[in-house]
Amino acid sequence: MEEYYLYTFESTHAAISTDKLLKTVGSIVMPVPRFLSSSCGISVRIAIENHEAAEQLLIEKSNLKPYRNDDEDFDYKYYHVTINREANEVNCELIK
Repeated sequence: MEEYYLYTFESTHAAISTDKLLKTVGSIVMPVPRFLSSSCGISVRIAIENHEAAEQLLIEKSNLKPYRNDDEDFDYKYYHVTINREANEVNCELIK
């Protein structure tokens, strides 16, 4: 099973600045997976073991606004993704 956290963004600028900020915790830039949608098409992937450090960095060092409870003014969404390739199952939970 594959498991990771994923940030999607409303702008390319937000995606690039987040990747730069999170490089120290092993961020990986990738296209937004087909099972999600995003305005800019770029996402940042974080390994399970690094997600708490990544979220703390974003809170402390970024002025980007996370999506919260159907708020229309936000810069990024944060997901927990699990993929079971044997069962051909994808589970994607939006973190609010």
